[in-house]
Amino acid sequence: MPVITVNWWQGNDRESRRDLVAGITDVVTQVSGCPDEAVTVIIRDVDPDHWGKGGRLADEIRPPRSLR
Repeated sequence: MPVITVNWWQGNDRESRRDLVAGITDVVTQVSGCPDEAVTVIIRDVDPDHWGKGGRLADEIRPPRSLR
């Protein structure tokens, strides 16, 4: 029974989370041979000011949402 945890920056919409869960589930079932129902995906939305990368907080280096 695979459990996959994804930490990503806060701000993704429900459709993006749904697509992520479906895609991860598809890959895990293809590789492992287990049924869809056996796969659990946990998504954690992390505020960029709680995420460090390269010695800096991500909200200091992350481009504004409108530019991505």
